[in-house]
Amino acid sequence: MLFILVMDVLGHMISKAAELGLPQPLSRCALQHRISMYADDMVLFLHPNAADIAVTMDILHLFGTASGLKTNLQKSNVLPIRCGEQEIEVVQQQLPCALSVFPCKYLGLPLSLRRLTKEHVQVIIDRIADQLPGWKADLLTRAGRRIHVQFVLTAMLVYLVMAIDLPQWATKAIDKIRRSYLWRGRKEARGGHCLVAWETACSPTELGGLGISNLKNLGWALRARWLWLQKKEPHRPWSALSIQVPVQVQKLCSMAIISDVGNGKNTLFWTDRWLHGHCIKDLAPRLFAVIPQRKRKLRTVQQALANRTWILDIKGALTIGVIMEYFQLWDLLYDFELQPEVEDSHTWKLSNGGQYSAKSAYDSFFVGKILFRPWERIWKTWAPAKCRFFLWLVAHKRCWTSDRLARRGLPHPEKCPLCDQADESIDHLLIECVFSRQFWYYILRQVGLHSLAPQPSDNSFDDWWEKASAATSGLTQKGLNSLIFLGAWIIWNHRNSCVFDGAIPNIAETLKLVGDERRRWTLAGARGLSHLTAPAQVVS
Repeated sequence: MLFILVMDVLGHMISKAAELGLPQPLSRCALQHRISMYADDMVLFLHPNAADIAVTMDILHLFGTASGLKTNLQKSNVLPIRCGEQEIEVVQQQLPCALSVFPCKYLGLPLSLRRLTKEHVQVIIDRIADQLPGWKADLLTRAGRRIHVQFVLTAMLVYLVMAIDLPQWATKAIDKIRRSYLWRGRKEARGGHCLVAWETACSPTELGGLGISNLKNLGWALRARWLWLQKKEPHRPWSALSIQVPVQVQKLCSMAIISDVGNGKNTLFWTDRWLHGHCIKDLAPRLFAVIPQRKRKLRTVQQALANRTWILDIKGALTIGVIMEYFQLWDLLYDFELQPEVEDSHTWKLSNGGQYSAKSAYDSFFVGKILFRPWERIWKTWAPAKCRFFLWLVAHKRCWTSDRLARRGLPHPEKCPLCDQADESIDHLLIECVFSRQFWYYILRQVGLHSLAPQPSDNSFDDWWEKASAATSGLTQKGLNSLIFLGAWIIWNHRNSCVFDGAIPNIAETLKLVGDERRRWTLAGARGLSHLTAPAQVVS
């Protein structure tokens, strides 16, 4: 059976501050903070018999007398788990607590003996949906909604996925809410609203994504913490329990944790990486295959090396391959000696400091992916968030220009709205168009960088931007990158005015807009742009 004790400790602690050795000048708020570090809600698992309950209550009474942390039974609850009427009657006679029903919630997490039902998980999904700001979403740009998705909708799940493994259908339902809100500002969105694949958007920025957390990978990375603490801090009360984690988490920790054996008490012989940075599973896979599952999980290095007990773990068929690996392992272990006075130490090889971090665990799921070339220029350059988001779409060629509209059978301009000479694509619009070339030449000439203006041979905006940025350095480079952000943003907005508002392409108007916006960006903190007020030098 389970009952939760909620401790009402503050009143008792103020009167017992001197007995506990706390400084007398502590204020009530400071004292409450100090208490909260040591006392909180508590869960006790007990058998429903009078003797166990009586002993437990005596222990709590003695603890309260010594520390001043009195248990308030009136605020406690009894939750029977598979108890009959007779057991429930015994509990009610012994404990003056309210009777509640199991399954239940504790500290916001659903507790159950079985896998969580759809009813339990649907509450979590509904809570995420309730956080959508509704009409306010129409006032936010996609860049603003990106921040809301990552730091509100996703952050709400961190505590939850650290403790439980969400079913696949729930992850998909939450992703649907996050995806729809990002692209449309609504709870529902069609495929046409989503300009970039959600898997790409949920990648780190250096890999071409928006830095939005992948829920599945985030959950695995956070749950790896428990296996790490089980190794690193074996004195914790729960460390001896069998921790249920997905197989992906087990593989991550098996790869990431390197053990340095001292006395061998806290290192598993068959599965941990303790033998020259390798595990026996990798050094002798055929021998490992004939070891019973129970021995793999429980046999420590200390137990295995005592009288060479590891030999007795071999239970399968002794093929030639198994025998060969047996002799190889014998040679590796022949001179290995334990150090009885030294505790085992463990290192998390994915981080520089050797300590577990959720970030290093999360990043490991993206190892081997191709670096997104323009990520640093997009996300490290000073520019408004909406402009960064736009240049990110440009880099992925996901802007709704005529070529993309035509491929989907949607209404579109026959020719480029700015030059009326060629089919429109995002690269044509930004650097190939006659209007755009003239525009870039004029704004770069104002800062002495006209030699970097797009040339007739340039047909890729990203390639031209990379080449122009590499030709400068320092504050000039930062200013040029900000200026390219500003120029691309002005061209795109002017194009939209021509398409949707019937405006006529006007180079003078766009140059005036650049001057006005440039002054605003400089006042807002674009140091590189302010540096470009004088003619800049190009790196030869």
